[in-house]
Amino acid sequence: MLQNLLHFAPLITAAMTCVTALIWVVYLSFFLRSYRRQQRPSILITSGAGKDLDAHCFVTNLGLEPVYLLDVVIDLIEPDGKVVRAVIPERTERWSQDVNGDDDDVRRATNVGSLTSGGERDLGRFRTLIERASKENPEIASDADFTSLEVTVVTVTASQAELCGASRCYRIDHGSDGRPRLRATTIKARQLQGYFARRSLTRLLTAQLRSTAMG
Repeated sequence: MLQNLLHFAPLITAAMTCVTALIWVVYLSFFLRSYRRQQRPSILITSGAGKDLDAHCFVTNLGLEPVYLLDVVIDLIEPDGKVVRAVIPERTERWSQDVNGDDDDVRRATNVGSLTSGGERDLGRFRTLIERASKENPEIASDADFTSLEVTVVTVTASQAELCGASRCYRIDHGSDGRPRLRATTIKARQLQGYFARRSLTRLLTAQLRSTAMG
């Protein structure tokens, strides 16, 4: 019996080595998956504190790391299907109200800034977002009957300094009383991450920079 074990000792040793290597590979894969999950940002876009277009739009960072809110983009869809876009990171309606040199007042006049883990920011009422968009883009009429709107937030991660973001679409229905009603088309915001999402966000912001320079 002992001689048989000694005869198969090299095979047993090789098998144990393979099993040990497999265990380490599985452990490493779980570790890397957990690490990537911790590094992956998660942005939530919600509405509340009001009804219809008077509801506020909130952005919350559910990731474990802070992010920097770089831009806010709104796409408005007209009844004929035409999509008009505006980049509206600033609270332009507050500019004239703020006192120069007062940091607290200045911060309230913009949505740009850092969001800690669990941090939340009120972008303003949806009606106000449309009004900001109409001031930014002459093609947008604030009193137009849009069928839906999509809010996109662009952020920069703290660990890798890469562009990412999230977007959520809302349908605008009109009830029997004629008042517009806001209804989300998805349960949660669509996360914009990965190579192709970064390219899309980069093109969006680059186009905005060019249009601003031409204007």
